[in-house]
Amino acid sequence: MMPSGVRRLVLVGMLILAALPFGSAAAPPSACLAVGDSLAAGVGSTLPRQRSAAALLCEWASAYRGEKSELLSLAVPGERTQSFLLGGQAERLRQTVARLRAEGRTIHFVLISLGGNELLQLRAADEVEREEQLAAFEANYVEAMRVIRSAVGDVPLLALTLYDPTEGDASAPRSDSWWIAQFDRAIRAGAEAVGALVIDLDKEFRGRTNEWTWWPVDIHPTNSGYAAIARAAWRALAWDRQAPQVVIERPEAGSRVERRFVTVRARIRDLGGIERVGLWVDGREIGTLDPLPGTDEWITLWETPWPIPGPPLRLEVRAVDRAGNEGQAAVELVRP
Repeated sequence: MMPSGVRRLVLVGMLILAALPFGSAAAPPSACLAVGDSLAAGVGSTLPRQRSAAALLCEWASAYRGEKSELLSLAVPGERTQSFLLGGQAERLRQTVARLRAEGRTIHFVLISLGGNELLQLRAADEVEREEQLAAFEANYVEAMRVIRSAVGDVPLLALTLYDPTEGDASAPRSDSWWIAQFDRAIRAGAEAVGALVIDLDKEFRGRTNEWTWWPVDIHPTNSGYAAIARAAWRALAWDRQAPQVVIERPEAGSRVERRFVTVRARIRDLGGIERVGLWVDGREIGTLDPLPGTDEWITLWETPWPIPGPPLRLEVRAVDRAGNEGQAAVELVRP
């Protein structure tokens, strides 16, 4: 016969199991969508599934919200607005969204890139053909954005503009740079018509083309370029409005500066991810801190003014997250 104490434990265990939802399972992962052409697909990055703008943005959204997310890229290299509408991608988007809704999955955002391939077609076109192609793009882009909005409903749409790899003068009428600006104008108008967020890549990339693209070998972004696109889109989403929390662990407030080199260590927490941590002394930035892998600590070695005497020093650590929010902490230190 089972002892009474054991029977009580078994009974308690059975009651706990009975209280649990039958067949309960982990919530399905949320989704991030990328549609359009090769820029949305991440062509030019070394590993598009991880280093494209959409992939980075989805990873950041997952960490910020504390839930698992999956990138679903429907983008097709070479896609144009007309082929998007008639060639199957628009219909695949509708089917994908219907499946996600049936599975009870949330969509974080849709990243959209269209227009680059139409623009490339202008290279051999005369002025009349360019005007005709621009007019066709304007009409098709508006329709494509309406189709996307209709498919996904009230989900953030991130519309990428085009960037000018030559960094030419867009105010010079009929120049290549001027034509790129006309396409960007059409993208802004089409995006705003459906309440999409416009990510101005020409503004972001100007002055950084050599670093952020493969130009003149190829027009696509490098890994750094895609990271820049993701950062711009993250700021546009404006989910993260909280500044990083900064605590200076070393040196301690009120401590005396007694040697030339001092370790500065800070603990920094931020759900949206830290972009940069600066070290400031008496209102002047003198360096940056580096992250310690696997922790929320940042560290650097500070070259102090020791042994020069003088008034107390104000040491600050200022942390900026991906959304541009800044958090800071300061300590006052005693000179010799």
